[in-house]
Amino acid sequence: MNEHRFTAEVARHARDAGAAKELWSSATSSFQERAYTTPKGIVRVRAGWRPLASEEDVVRIDLTVIDENGHLAPRDVPSFVELFFYDACLLFNIAVPGSFSAAITVSGGEFRVNELTFDAAPFAAGVSTVVPLGDVVAWYRGGTEQVASTPMQKALFHLLHIGCGGADEWTLRARLDACLKDLGISEPSLDVGAVIHPMHDDALDERLDDSAMEPIDRAMARVLTAVQQAALA
Repeated sequence: MNEHRFTAEVARHARDAGAAKELWSSATSSFQERAYTTPKGIVRVRAGWRPLASEEDVVRIDLTVIDENGHLAPRDVPSFVELFFYDACLLFNIAVPGSFSAAITVSGGEFRVNELTFDAAPFAAGVSTVVPLGDVVAWYRGGTEQVASTPMQKALFHLLHIGCGGADEWTLRARLDACLKDLGISEPSLDVGAVIHPMHDDALDERLDDSAMEPIDRAMARVLTAVQQAALA
């Protein structure tokens, strides 16, 4: 068995609601470890989430990657750290939509992990329902698959792309429209929308207003509600 230790600096912009604070407390027990099955054995990633319960904007999270069979090549170890944070982004924002936005930089000796940026703003689209993190973790076991093979997995991968930030309105419409179709939700199509100038400046064109985002927010609410219901089923 091989163990590799990492420290993640998490610069976050988390929702300052009581539900989010409870989320960080529950993470210390319900999301302390995640096991990934590979063809050659089990790889576990453990994290100490307790610093997230503080009021600090920048916190440090200690992680350990445990290669139970000692089969991982050094170049592959960082991939499990990165995958773990993708899971964290998804699970936190399903449990408490809009709870986890962060820029994450990971150090671990000679290992190099890609810098990560997650934007929770699209998840906060008027969704007030909160579900227990433990239920979401138990439901979404995750894995190392990089190609979605089920309708729910396709929807979750689309949500992860949205959560990686930088998505413009056109891309949001396309990905949420795909989510609605994958989940079998009947909604007006989102795949047709106005083509907006990248400045998006309503001082120059008064036709730009928040109403353009309302269908997108409604679609996100429908998608997250469906995912939460699946987690609790």
